Amino acid sequence: MEFVGPICEALKCLGDPTCTYIEHHRKLEDRMNDLLAKQCQLNAMKRDVELRKNAELRLGRCVRQEVENWLLEVQTVNGKIQNVDERMQNVSCFSRGRLGKQVSQIVEQVKEIIEQGRFTGALVIDDPSTAGVPFQLEDLEGKTAVIADIRKHLMSDEIGMVGVCGMGGIGKTTIMKHIYNQLLKETKSKPLFDKIIWVTVSQDFNITRLQQDIADAMNIEDLPKSEEKRAAVLRNKLLQIRHVLILDDVWEGFVLEKVGIPEPISSNRSKLVLTSRWKEFCKSIGCHEIVEVPLLSDEESMNLFLAHTGHEVTKVPSLKNILGYIVRECDRLPLP
Repeated sequence: MEFVGPICEALKCLGDPTCTYIEHHRKLEDRMNDLLAKQCQLNAMKRDVELRKNAELRLGRCVRQEVENWLLEVQTVNGKIQNVDERMQNVSCFSRGRLGKQVSQIVEQVKEIIEQGRFTGALVIDDPSTAGVPFQLEDLEGKTAVIADIRKHLMSDEIGMVGVCGMGGIGKTTIMKHIYNQLLKETKSKPLFDKIIWVTVSQDFNITRLQQDIADAMNIEDLPKSEEKRAAVLRNKLLQIRHVLILDDVWEGFVLEKVGIPEPISSNRSKLVLTSRWKEFCKSIGCHEIVEVPLLSDEESMNLFLAHTGHEVTKVPSLKNILGYIVRECDRLPLP
């Protein structure tokens, strides 16, 4: 291949396209090595995304469409790389330039896919197809008073925003799932509210994602791209119905107006409920009432434990002696 360099110099007078072709010809192996290195980086990222996706998926949630599309792009480009790698084995002298150009193009494509795959937020969302579908409920021990308190506020015309607070694992989400199911059932028989909306916010909050999740839960299609216009559409839709909007697992404060959530007041008779670990966030958003979820009593902790294991364990002498120790290790939390 020593003659190619001088030829390239001689052909400079013919213009850039000719020399570009010669460059593709000369550097085919280098560019193929670069492509294979980029492919390794991409597939490592793909494995990480799939692990995150599987960890975040649970009942009532689905993978974001942009994530699904990205995974398909990775699959497609891997097929292209396999194809050019096979062609590399028997490439002729006359085909090297054309193949080198294709390899360069795929390298750029892989770089772009790598950038698109740097997902900073959650990879899953609440499944729009489950909107309005009751949750499968977990055991609820010792929380009836809290449920009654929250429901009292929801039925009051004087209170529009309710915060439900407590440490992680104390049962805030389970409590609200029970209330959500009750409201869905009541809405069918005696409609106090037009729509009950559930949205999981989580730690990776951003306004655009929250807007889209609310829109999905309300079956609103084709939100505008502008954050302000999206907020206007959501506000308009929410003001048209008497609703209960439940925002579960809120980690930071935000301005309702920027999202497009109209402040619930006595005139619109709608309600906003949010669950959070921190009372301060509930206050910052403007909750009119804050309900704090208490720890389970020792008796309630034991009852919940036995509801999961079965009361038969109390009849096994070797287990009976350590039941109290196991329950104490759960620190009076329903989720140890």
